[in-house]
Amino acid sequence: MILMKKIPLYVFLVLMLSLFASHSFAEKKHKIYKNLPCNFNGVKVTGSARLHSDVKGGRCCPECTGYEKRRGTTMRVKRGTPVVAIADMKVLKIEDDSGEQRTTSHSKKYGMVEGIDFYSKKEIVKPFDAIRIYFVDTKGNIILYYHLKETHLVNGFNKGKCKIPFEYKWGRKTFRPEDCGGYSKELIKNNFNVKKGQVIGLSGNAYVAHFALGIAVPIDEDIKNYLLKINQDTNSLFYIATVKSKKDNLVSFKSEKRISKSVAEDEMMKMCRIFFEVDGEQMQNSCYIDSVVQVEGIEYGLKNKFYNSPYSATEKYMRFTAPQRDFKWENLPTVSDAYLFPVMSKKYLKEIGYKK
Repeated sequence: MILMKKIPLYVFLVLMLSLFASHSFAEKKHKIYKNLPCNFNGVKVTGSARLHSDVKGGRCCPECTGYEKRRGTTMRVKRGTPVVAIADMKVLKIEDDSGEQRTTSHSKKYGMVEGIDFYSKKEIVKPFDAIRIYFVDTKGNIILYYHLKETHLVNGFNKGKCKIPFEYKWGRKTFRPEDCGGYSKELIKNNFNVKKGQVIGLSGNAYVAHFALGIAVPIDEDIKNYLLKINQDTNSLFYIATVKSKKDNLVSFKSEKRISKSVAEDEMMKMCRIFFEVDGEQMQNSCYIDSVVQVEGIEYGLKNKFYNSPYSATEKYMRFTAPQRDFKWENLPTVSDAYLFPVMSKKYLKEIGYKK
């Protein structure tokens, strides 16, 4: 038995304060932000996502521009920086289009030109990292990370037959997990789920060192509920819409099973109007929704679109936002509805046992 001697009160308080300060929760207080800060944990937020958002530069970089269909906001950070999950999410798709370099005519303004291609006389940018990961979160939103350098969620990217080519996109197909050793055992064990704050990859370089983060919200409640069911691996209810003409009783259009009531209605109304296009506007205006019924089952078409073609599915059924503007964010992972900073401090990474 160890006998404890009485110690002065001030010494006891100093010891307790030292013990408390050794834990991260004492060092950094949890905080929720109304908007994503323009600078955090070594990240500088610059050009905004533009597709669907009507934002060109945004408050963090008003002078920034970008192509009209840009889906993610730029997070400028050192190449190789760990990037974390901003929420509890399920993987939909992972792809790799990386190249050792990219020959392009759009690089001068970035100041990253590594040389001039002898044949095309265009500038050379390298490296060019292009791993993309699509997730669906517990809100029914789709989270997109791209311009990542690496991800441990896939075993064989940049190895063997999946070694990235010298030139970006020249004569090659997109690398997918099924062709590159499959998904990691841990991801499969967790039913393709990742937890908020878990490292999902390393930031890359594409013209400049950065990765991009996009958040797409469903166009309506039906799509949202469907994506929530995908997240939970459950079956869904679907809609079948029937459209008829007030002026021609023989004309009727019936949709396939659709997860969204509005999508089923819109598709059949468009079909009816196209059918009567040669008959003039009056006949087109005679189209009306006769009925919409709900049915049970599995609609593989839409599910496959989100799993296999999320790029086109998100453009049609989702609306990309300006993530730095439209959501609440937090600096430490909690069960709150706020999204987590996509890059965390080195101390946090050490505490969760992350090692490169």
